[in-house]
Amino acid sequence: MNHFDVIIVGLGPTGSITALLLESYGIKVLGIEKEKEVYNLPRAVTISDQGFRISQLAGIDHIYQENSTVLGGARFTDKNLNTIGNGIDLQGLISQNGWPPSSLFHQPYTDHAIREKLDNSAVEVLLEHEFKDLICADKENRIKVLNLKEEEEIEFTCRYLIGSDGGSSLVRRKLDIEQIDLNYNRDWVVVDVELRNENTLGDQVLQVCDSERLTTFVPSHLPFRRWEFIIHEHEDKEMFLDESNIQKLIYKWLKPEEYKIIRKAVYQFHSIIAKNFKKDNCFLMGDAAHQAPPFMGEGMMSGYRDAVNLSWKIACTIKNELNEKLLETYEEERIPHSKFVVKNSAGIGELMEAYAETEDPNKVPQDLVNKGYGSFILPNLSSGFFFGGKANETMHSGEIFPQPVEYLNKKIVKRMDHILGDNFTLISKSKFSLSKDNQKFLDLLGCKTLILKKEYIEENSWLKSFMKEGTTYLVRPDRYIFGSTTSDVSLEELINDLKIRINL
Repeated sequence: MNHFDVIIVGLGPTGSITALLLESYGIKVLGIEKEKEVYNLPRAVTISDQGFRISQLAGIDHIYQENSTVLGGARFTDKNLNTIGNGIDLQGLISQNGWPPSSLFHQPYTDHAIREKLDNSAVEVLLEHEFKDLICADKENRIKVLNLKEEEEIEFTCRYLIGSDGGSSLVRRKLDIEQIDLNYNRDWVVVDVELRNENTLGDQVLQVCDSERLTTFVPSHLPFRRWEFIIHEHEDKEMFLDESNIQKLIYKWLKPEEYKIIRKAVYQFHSIIAKNFKKDNCFLMGDAAHQAPPFMGEGMMSGYRDAVNLSWKIACTIKNELNEKLLETYEEERIPHSKFVVKNSAGIGELMEAYAETEDPNKVPQDLVNKGYGSFILPNLSSGFFFGGKANETMHSGEIFPQPVEYLNKKIVKRMDHILGDNFTLISKSKFSLSKDNQKFLDLLGCKTLILKKEYIEENSWLKSFMKEGTTYLVRPDRYIFGSTTSDVSLEELINDLKIRINL
């Protein structure tokens, strides 16, 4: 019987990047996917700045860069496309992650390239294999898989099982994990087109608050464009798959001869989150763990955050022969963060409805307005694997450490996340010393010491705001800050707390 450190069920974007991240740590991984081919139509269209940075860690950032367009902004409009409330202008912005806040990509291009990367990695990939059952045990999970081609059942064992098998996740059902419904359930039709003419539709997302029909326009990576139209309760969903009806909906933007429909699908937009993301040595991520309406463009990104959060914790636990304590923080960190995305994605839909129902946008309740684009700023992590177990604004714990970058003529010419290494990193602008015991402990963890060059700090406004004289940061492998030295916390105290939390 074949044994693996980790078995991943489902090789969509989340499962695939998880496999690549684990493989980069030397973890023995099996990926199981019931489909033979990569899905050849677009579903996800948005990658965030953090998503790009996570893709750097997995070695696939070039794939997204070659197949994406930077999003120019977003705004709410009335039915005549006049702006309502506050829009967001993203032109020229670069976040602390070293990337634009949001970019649009064409998923079939990226998924095919990522599958090729996976096929050429050390990950064992089984396509046309369907997960059927599991038996959980303390140190070993037994997995039953059906080879769809040969119609044979195979068994594997693993220390950890990851279910990234979508919204109807069989892994979640086998683990008997409940879902919590956050009460946004609406039917929409999603239409993707390929332009035949030069683009005239702009580079901003439009949330069209029309009382007759709520609509979202998404300026996908050229030559593609997307529309999402709400379906009212009394309407027949099937009629929205008729091409002539779709053409009527799109007519205010384009004439039928100006585009080709490449995808049309009716979805119920959900706001659902699993009650637990972990049970025994089994984990959920991606749509198996949380499903949000697409208004924030954060669905796939939430899966990527799951992937980067869990991957290093599993690798650290296996390689350093830790107990399971570190893995408990996956749920602690990811559930509140995921819930924020799910609730605020639904909130944008609710705000669209409120704008559509009023003649005076200024009369829309402020609590709904606050759920608008302000909710696109994701919160820091609040509790989990941090100094003292809680995020702390004074030491920036729970925040993402900025990516060092090189500029030329005010443009980024080189991103240098690699200089932080693959494990923990101690980062300062000046040299420091450690006790022999703490140095030995950090060496066992593979912790890197990085003294940032002065020019990196001076050129990067994000780094400049972080790097105060005498401050040393302890940064986790996923680039979140564990803690830093302050007037009250010495470097030795910082490392001693890490020892307690990691229990090595």
